[in-house]
Amino acid sequence: MTRSQADVLAVARAGWLAQCSVRADVVPALGVLCAVAVLGLPLGALWSWLAPTEFVMRSALAATPGGVLPFVGQTEHRFDDMATFVLLGLAAGVLTGVALWLLRRRRGPLVLLAAVLGSLIAAWLAMRIGLWLVAARYPDLASTGAPFPRPPVLESAWVIITQPFGVAVTYCITTAWNGTDDLSSGSA
Repeated sequence: MTRSQADVLAVARAGWLAQCSVRADVVPALGVLCAVAVLGLPLGALWSWLAPTEFVMRSALAATPGGVLPFVGQTEHRFDDMATFVLLGLAAGVLTGVALWLLRRRRGPLVLLAAVLGSLIAAWLAMRIGLWLVAARYPDLASTGAPFPRPPVLESAWVIITQPFGVAVTYCITTAWNGTDDLSSGSA
């Protein structure tokens, strides 16, 4: 066997081994995707409980939609709602990235991709569940004429990218920090 044939054979074996590794990573990656996605349910409930309400009152002088005016100092709560969601999502992403690094025997790009996609689904679920819960908790009392709490809102759907960002950055930092070729998973 010539040197070039041996090189071709070595490359073919490496490709076969890489495919085996990818196949072995698919099932844990799907488990990670599902487990991380389910975390959006308690995250949405937590946001709905923590997000501050905005107290408003119906007024004929209001130029806002619905004819309501916020009390003095209450308009900042619209920002607080989004900031609370962003910080909760970022914290959940960082904790998820650390947990996946510490708890998974299979580590690699498929697990990272599954974690990022799962956390994107989790953040979307958290947004939907949180908005649904606050809408159920605070009924529309504008017709009463008395001051009433307006439910928290998320004025931008872009807030859902912070949780996947936290997962990706944390997992990549732990990967870069690790100095072994098998990422200390014990599989090689």
